[in-house]
Formats: sequence, structure tokens, C-alpha cells
Amino acid sequence: MRKTEKDEAVTKSDLVAIVATRTGLSKAAVENVLCQALNASGKELRSGHKVTLTGFGAFYVGVRKAHLAVNPKTREPVSVPEKRAVVFRASGKLKKLVDNK
Repeated sequence: MRKTEKDEAVTKSDLVAIVATRTGLSKAAVENVLCQALNASGKELRSGHKVTLTGFGAFYVGVRKAHLAVNPKTREPVSVPEKRAVVFRASGKLKKLVDNK
């Protein structure tokens, strides 16, 4: 099941259907495994652990430092607080696959 337009996103349901077709597993089983993997990954990230999927990439929590920004409408300075954010770093294998090499 491939999307026809480049800008159209592949959804979780699409991934479940693709994996179910390729593995012969039921969609319900694939969805359960995917949801459990995503939930476990989220909990590990919240705990400060890095989540590495060999051949795909790594997810980790990075810290965006507090800084001053400018409100574009009023041109007044705005203080932006420090924030934790999920960061993804693609593996070399994934980069080559995307780059068609």
C-alpha cells in the first residue's frame, strides 16, 4: 500500500496494513505490537533513556536552552523557557535508503 502523492503522509493504520500484509499476521496483532512498542519508547524517553532502533535511528530527549526571542508582530522581546524535546537521529543505513544509494 503506497501513497500516490509525495506529500501525503503514511499513517499508523497504513503501517499496520503494510506489516500485516508482509508478515501474514492479523492487523489487530500488528497494531497491538506497534502500540506497545510506541508506548514503551515514550516511557523510556520520559525517563531520560535513549531509544535506539538499529538500522533505523535513535530517539533521545534534548534540552532547548532558555533564550530571548522577538514577537514578530510587536517586535518586543519574549522570554522562551527551557524545554525538553524529542530528537531523532537517522542511522547511516536509513540515510542511504532515503538517498537511494
